[in-house]
Amino acid sequence: MTNAKKPSKQARPPGEELLHHGSSQEALAVSHKIKVNAAPEARERVLAVESWLRGLRLERDQAERKLAKKLIRVAAGVRGEPAYGEDCGVYRALGFVPFSENRSGRPRKRKAAKTQESP
Repeated sequence: MTNAKKPSKQARPPGEELLHHGSSQEALAVSHKIKVNAAPEARERVLAVESWLRGLRLERDQAERKLAKKLIRVAAGVRGEPAYGEDCGVYRALGFVPFSENRSGRPRKRKAAKTQESP
């Protein structure tokens, strides 16, 4: 290891400001403070928007539940009307499966037919 001397700092006369890329110490302090504060402020804005979005989603969910209840009542009215019933296009348009297309029961696998073995 070599003992190289570090270059000595030049003494500045009192009252002379340190310049960094043409900016004074005060200007640098203000600009860095703004940059440092930008991240926490952005985080706060993101949290506020996320909170607002949660509120909007809650409103949407409540509105969808109300709509679903109303659709069920309308569907019951359509089913009860002799001119329409459960097999009409209106019933399908409400998002329900018409009676003729509704499958009943659990689907079961078909058993494979046994082949005759030769003696």
